[in-house]
Amino acid sequence: MNTHASNSLARSTLLAYALPAIAMAMPVLPVYVLLPTFYAENTALTLLTIGTVLFVARLVDVASDALAGSLCDRSPFGTTAALGRRRGWMLIGGIVLCPALVMLFSPPSDADVGWLFVSAATLYLGWTFVQVPYLGWVSDLTPHYHERTRLSGTREALGLIGLVLSAAWPALGAAMGMPVPDQFFWLAIATCAVGIICFGWLFVKLPEPPAVSISRGRWRDMLQNRLWSKLVAAWCINGIANGIPAVLFPLFITVVLGESIDARGTYLLIYFLAAVAAMPIVFALGKRLDKHKLWCYSMLLACGVFALVPLLGEGDGHWFVLVCIATGATLGADLALPPALTADVVDWDRFRFRRESTALCFAGGSLATKLALGIAVVLAPFLLSLNEWNDDAAKQSEHAALALAMIYAWLPCVLKIGTIVLMWRYPLSATRHSAIRKRLSRTG
Repeated sequence: MNTHASNSLARSTLLAYALPAIAMAMPVLPVYVLLPTFYAENTALTLLTIGTVLFVARLVDVASDALAGSLCDRSPFGTTAALGRRRGWMLIGGIVLCPALVMLFSPPSDADVGWLFVSAATLYLGWTFVQVPYLGWVSDLTPHYHERTRLSGTREALGLIGLVLSAAWPALGAAMGMPVPDQFFWLAIATCAVGIICFGWLFVKLPEPPAVSISRGRWRDMLQNRLWSKLVAAWCINGIANGIPAVLFPLFITVVLGESIDARGTYLLIYFLAAVAAMPIVFALGKRLDKHKLWCYSMLLACGVFALVPLLGEGDGHWFVLVCIATGATLGADLALPPALTADVVDWDRFRFRRESTALCFAGGSLATKLALGIAVVLAPFLLSLNEWNDDAAKQSEHAALALAMIYAWLPCVLKIGTIVLMWRYPLSATRHSAIRKRLSRTG
């Protein structure tokens, strides 16, 4: 008998869970990449002021993960409320998120520091209270090891489609003759509309997990769970490895490859489309391999390709297309497998410590991602500054250009190898997870 087939979620359930990822991804590139320039060009705020305000708002973002981890395993409306602990917090987060996104993306010309800080910090807060219970729902929808890979992978594939839409939005707006401020405003409106439709279907279609009948975990107790600690550490290190090339990508395209600024968007589009196209491969391999081994193989492939990147130079854009395709193909594993592994760690935590720590486990992953991004944003420019980097990107020495290529490609390889060392012998395999689920079902 094909046990995997018998354990498979219905396609309607899979889509109901995964479709909201499109809405969650649509504003990501504008918020993380385009926002400082947008505010500098459309308000009286300086770029330095904008960067400082957004950094402080990010501190609120980190604190919101800690808060969500503590709160999201209990219903905000009481144990008898129909919304429950997943829908309840996601609804609250959405109510906070939508107006904050519209406010952030439509500043008046006289918008000040207060406008930017309040809208950004409120957006981050609402986003976290949607994201943490949304990611945590994987552990409730299916107890099956490989099916969780399929669930997380489908979510991330649709999230990548949202990123592609986000990347294409400025070009679409420009083709329609839409000013940049209008592009931002209508992207916010479109995000909220898509989110309301997709999350509405999720709320109707998916069963709310039962109320927690065991004690809830606390942050100070989570270090007892060594599997969780190791996974969060690996998630963070690999996040830095992915963040450094993301920060240096625009400079690499223009300084090392000698391409125009407009070419950056083309390479990004190729990268994300390769990630979407490779997701079926991740699903297929996920049925046959333990998740931690599949993640390690994916990182090894990325290292093998990225190790050759410093050999590229001006006029080698056609070779870099192949790099984008190969590394884009590994992105799906980076996005899908750590959350799927976290869902299994939730089961281990319930079995080993007899407590409910779903929100804490997933909030830890979210914290690791944000910490990694923050480290990468600081570390990459700092390392460049130690290597004769000139503020005028068009006037770099040969040494500085080589240093850029090495930091862009070889440092991430070193970090990914460190992640592989951490995860290669990760003990929570499919076989062990199956045994844990059987014991949990017997003990209730």
